[in-house]
Amino acid sequence: MASDKREHPRMQAAFQVELSLGEDQTVVSKTRDISEGGAFVITKEQDISPELHMRLTVRVMGLPTGPGEPVQCEVVRLEEEGCGVRFLSDKGDS
Repeated sequence: MASDKREHPRMQAAFQVELSLGEDQTVVSKTRDISEGGAFVITKEQDISPELHMRLTVRVMGLPTGPGEPVQCEVVRLEEEGCGVRFLSDKGDS
């Protein structure tokens, strides 16, 4: 069994998210899992094709306090079901 080298532990979570790939391409989807450092977003049912290292914005919807703030992300993994994104910080990750 391969060891998991992730810095942050994942938890399975199906949060509804708004995924923006640009000014004119925004879709609503859901996560498969999430951690402090990133998430896996299901995109196979959407008409979008994120590319590796693409920058996009994710915003969690349906929170008790209302929609979350948009978070800048980078696509770090592609699978048939969707894409893994890394949350970018404001500390030089841009």
